Amino acid sequence: MTGIGVWILWRSSLKLVMELVDATTQWRNRRSSSVLLGEGRPMKITSIRCAAVKDPSMLGRTRTPSASTELQFMNPIASMGPGRGRASRFEPPWGEAICMVKFDTGDWGVGLTAHAGVVVPLINDYLGPMILGESVTAVDDIVELWDVMATVLTANIGIGGVGSYAISAVDLALYDGLGKRLGAPVFELLGGPACRELDCYATGADVQRLVDFGFTAFKIPCPWPDDSAAAVDRVVAAFDEACSIAGVDAKVMIDCWAVMDVDAAVRIGEALAPSAPWWIEDYVSPQDWTGYAAVRAQLPDARLAAGERWFTHEPFRRHAELGTIDVVQPDPLWVGGATPTVRIAKIAAEHDLDMAIHCAANDAFGQHLAYALKPNTLAEMYIGAATSLADAYRSTPGMAIPVDGVLVPTEAPGFGIELTIDAIEAGT
Repeated sequence: MTGIGVWILWRSSLKLVMELVDATTQWRNRRSSSVLLGEGRPMKITSIRCAAVKDPSMLGRTRTPSASTELQFMNPIASMGPGRGRASRFEPPWGEAICMVKFDTGDWGVGLTAHAGVVVPLINDYLGPMILGESVTAVDDIVELWDVMATVLTANIGIGGVGSYAISAVDLALYDGLGKRLGAPVFELLGGPACRELDCYATGADVQRLVDFGFTAFKIPCPWPDDSAAAVDRVVAAFDEACSIAGVDAKVMIDCWAVMDVDAAVRIGEALAPSAPWWIEDYVSPQDWTGYAAVRAQLPDARLAAGERWFTHEPFRRHAELGTIDVVQPDPLWVGGATPTVRIAKIAAEHDLDMAIHCAANDAFGQHLAYALKPNTLAEMYIGAATSLADAYRSTPGMAIPVDGVLVPTEAPGFGIELTIDAIEAGT
């Protein structure tokens, strides 16, 4: 073949490749538009039911461990004299709640949250009837329903705490149902993957166990049974031991679980500075706004993280504006669902903050959100005393399991949770 012939063949091949790329791009854009806009007839909400999870095997688990009972001192009131060493006495008595939303198309979605004893009646008697009969065609419709529920809760009951837990379950169920209707995973509803895979870190007191599970980044609980000088030494020793086991290149964080005051947090931060923790988490009470500012002022170079105990996106906005934290950590099952989590990601991006969704790797809800939201840098898996990752804290059936510290969420529609209506009825 002559040089001209080769050139013509090359041009023809290049043109064909470009046409294929263009066609693929157009198809993806049409599919993305269809997913995001929800083409097709609206789904009308016909039923909303919430119930307590009575049988954890429904969710593929043999147990639901409680971090604060496994680590007695890691409970806000257990650091006080009368409660020290008796964290289980102060644990809420209610377990998980599961919310199922059904639509007139035959589609349905499921959401989970905590504190069933108070959340179940709030959903069944108040939030459910409030949005019954409303239509859902796209994500924007879910956002609008969230704003309605949040506004009414704020005015009449309060959006923080119980109200936020309740709205979380409903919001997540709506996203799950919309994804199933469109045949798309939730991360596609939110614009598609923001990364190739999720880097995960494991949380627990026994770092060697976490290493054996294949993780390369870790978070340990801060051993803080009292406020003595010896306690600071124990914290430093525990952190340095964790770093030694994890390896020199590993990210190691420490979680104070909101049991400290400003003075204790600063002392711990200063003592740990030479060891350079990747971040120090939940170092004062979630409501201590002046405390966060005071710690920031006295530990200007420390990476400070907080947010799992904040409700809705508003506290995150305020702390971002004040510059008190470096890493935001919303929990989708507690903060109000996917809707405020997306808003928090936007706030983080606007203020150049990292995001690390609380327990993001532990369930399908967190996995999809962490995968889609660009500011999210790490996905936490709290393991505790679980003997397998599939049986870890609040795991959901069908979710992806981290392998060598990374995971990619499943592409099943919605959140990809493998549950049937019959199984939910039997387990609640």
